[in-house]
Amino acid sequence: MLSEYKVSRCSRRCSVLDRPLKPGETFYSVVFEDDEDFARKDISAEAWEGPPEEAIGWWQGKMPEAGAGRMKLAPNHVLLDLLKQMSEQPHREAVRYLLALMLMRKRVVRPLDHEEGAVEGMLVVQVIADNSQIEVAECEIPREERDQIRDELTELLYCEVEES
Repeated sequence: MLSEYKVSRCSRRCSVLDRPLKPGETFYSVVFEDDEDFARKDISAEAWEGPPEEAIGWWQGKMPEAGAGRMKLAPNHVLLDLLKQMSEQPHREAVRYLLALMLMRKRVVRPLDHEEGAVEGMLVVQVIADNSQIEVAECEIPREERDQIRDELTELLYCEVEES
């Protein structure tokens, strides 16, 4: 069963240099176990020396530029339609797999147990709204392709909205 883990939002401060992160500045977020919970620290690229040994996860981010619109995730039904449409685009298999995982995390779809006759290497998810099933090829994403796939997924799923 998948669990939901809560990680705090970006602090907008470098925890090493104890200063605010500037608009457009690259930073790294690191997650640690803190008793039975998780703690997050944000570190500027200037102070980054790699992930600490006790880190259980880390990622790179960029502070939004001043005056930039907020990025908003497309509605669930749009994401679900995109997942279905991408079945005809084998060259986007990795992006489709990540999208399926994201939809599981959002509880739009749920994984089905491997049933008899299930194809090895396929993730079968059930759409919670209508109980339909979607097969998605499981895939390993090579390290050298991660940034490109992350950028493609971000471009597909998010749009900029103006603050009102």
